[in-house]
Amino acid sequence: MNDEKSALTALWDRWRQLAAPSFFLLAVIYYEELFLKLYCFRTLTMEGVVFTFLFTLPPALLLGLLCGSVPPRRGRILLAVCAALVSVWIGSQVVYYHMFKAFLTIFSVTKMAMVAQSFGEMAVGNVLRNWFPILMMVVPTVLAWTLRKRILTEHLDAGRGQRLRWAAMAAAVQLTAMGLVLLCGGGVLSLRYIYYRTATPELEVQNFGVFTQTGLELGRVLFGIKPDEPYMEPEPEPDKAPPDLEPTLPPEEDPPAPDSVFRPETVSGFHTLPIDFETLIEREEDEGLKSAHQWFAQREPTPENLWTGYFEGKNLVWIVAEGFSTLAMDPERTPTLWKLSHQGFVFDHFYTPLWGVSTSDGEYVTTTGLIPKSGVWSYSLSSENEMPFALGNQFRRKGYQTFAFHNYLYNYYDRDRSHPNMGYEYYALGQGLELEEIWPPSDLEMMEKIVPMFANEDQFMVYCLTVSGHLNYNLETNAMSARHWDAVADLPYSEEVRCYLACQMELELALESLVDQLEAAGKLKDTVIVLSADHYPYGLTDEQYSELLGHEVDPVFEIYQNTLILWSGDMEGTAVKVDKYCSSLDVMPTLSNLFGLDYDSRLIMGSDILSSTPPLVIFANYSFINQDGYYNSIQDQFTRWDGAEPNLDEVAEMVADVQNRVAYSGAILDCDYYRLVLDWAGMAAGPDHET
Repeated sequence: MNDEKSALTALWDRWRQLAAPSFFLLAVIYYEELFLKLYCFRTLTMEGVVFTFLFTLPPALLLGLLCGSVPPRRGRILLAVCAALVSVWIGSQVVYYHMFKAFLTIFSVTKMAMVAQSFGEMAVGNVLRNWFPILMMVVPTVLAWTLRKRILTEHLDAGRGQRLRWAAMAAAVQLTAMGLVLLCGGGVLSLRYIYYRTATPELEVQNFGVFTQTGLELGRVLFGIKPDEPYMEPEPEPDKAPPDLEPTLPPEEDPPAPDSVFRPETVSGFHTLPIDFETLIEREEDEGLKSAHQWFAQREPTPENLWTGYFEGKNLVWIVAEGFSTLAMDPERTPTLWKLSHQGFVFDHFYTPLWGVSTSDGEYVTTTGLIPKSGVWSYSLSSENEMPFALGNQFRRKGYQTFAFHNYLYNYYDRDRSHPNMGYEYYALGQGLELEEIWPPSDLEMMEKIVPMFANEDQFMVYCLTVSGHLNYNLETNAMSARHWDAVADLPYSEEVRCYLACQMELELALESLVDQLEAAGKLKDTVIVLSADHYPYGLTDEQYSELLGHEVDPVFEIYQNTLILWSGDMEGTAVKVDKYCSSLDVMPTLSNLFGLDYDSRLIMGSDILSSTPPLVIFANYSFINQDGYYNSIQDQFTRWDGAEPNLDEVAEMVADVQNRVAYSGAILDCDYYRLVLDWAGMAAGPDHET
């Protein structure tokens, strides 16, 4: 027995200099990973617990090797530094997710100087409010400093051979974990699928941990996302109005009756351009681009319908409203928003999913009909690309005056590059627009200044991004909340909720001003007003949002349900009910159809809501809603509306379609795909082409 103890002691002495710091850092990382899951997701899964541990081992072993391969004095300092860096990275993810319901990307970190300059005070306030998770992250660093001499006692040189074996052991554990993931192919959205095929930070963190998600994100940024093999969808049945229902009257015959129910009916054409995909596929040598050509070629285009060109020749004012929610509207407090949302086209099941870069990604989805690429600022990167279907470019080619306005810094998220590329004459703070220096700036003041710039044009198309509804929702830092506090002071909600409702009243005044000025200019009946949110108000906690709902909110689907305003001055008193699931991804193609614009629906990931194309609402974590039911990616479960058991093969095909839309949206961004296919085909694509 003594001999065995002596052997074990000798073995420990040989490896202690590497093992002790490795095991300590393993405990630190694993503890913080589990804390993040519980704090952010409020749940732990068995898969997440096991695979996070396996994927935590390699970085812990390598960091321990770093600390144990130098003299003890340096190693002790390195130990504390490593623990602190781990705590800072995971802790920042906890706070960032709590603020924005998204994880902080490497790309966003590189742009942090811009964010800090603009929202530094706000960020400090949120950090102070998140004192508990920060305290939990500080504890390991304090322990590392306190125990550093016990963990690294004396210099025992493990030797070059032992260090190499330790590094090899870390590599072996990493490969073993990856191999085990390969074996986990069960379910519709399997662990193998999440690790190797998707780009979903939320699911990656939940199942594999922050460290692994960061590594996967770096790989995607460097090498892109490999999409699934394109699959051929079955030939659809001819589109017809339901036999037992009267179809909607064609717009040219008669405007819709008040409170009519919209029923899609196809006419002869499709929204396509003459792109010769067969020749593109034949001549393409790059396998990735060939795969893209194949996938786009086999997609079913969106058919034209009885509403195609209904608004042709009219003006358009298109607003993406900061933090807007259906729950912010009230017939007495916000009569203009209420009226516009209950007249015109009324969409009963509209969603504004939240994406990784919040406002910028929400804009990108709404204005391009594409899904943003994970880990980057998609709108910023698009500024180098041809964007032929952008409404600014489309309307400019028709002779309209096109403007974009934003009542915040002109270069925030590089909008000074992206918005002109979308075909707009762009104005914002610091670039042609001057407003009172308060936070957040006033939507009303912006509207009062900008409408005279376009109201007297013969034809105009205007895009506005508002900011008055921005967090934080308090009286100390939000000037809009303080301005309208008296109107909400007596409401039965917490102060934060009342402050949110108050700041949204500035948007109400902006819409009222817009309508009044257009009417005074004689342009209201010839103008279409469109409004949707960039995202739901994530400045409210789920508990605070539940106050407005009157029940506990479902954070997977319900929290993203919202309102799309699509109203024309000549539709007053008319409500065309659209009982179809749709989202911000569908707004751009819907407007393109209504205004009779030329575009290729196969190259857009959203679809015209008023068409007979089946609905598909996609969320950032691969959950989705369609005509058959809804898929919860967190539970890997598809629930049919009719209560029947789902066909797993069909569900797998649905998930593959969602994944392909994500991946090929990334390909459009990375490869400047529109320029490639449209210029190659010799078609007028951008604003500088002749039509």
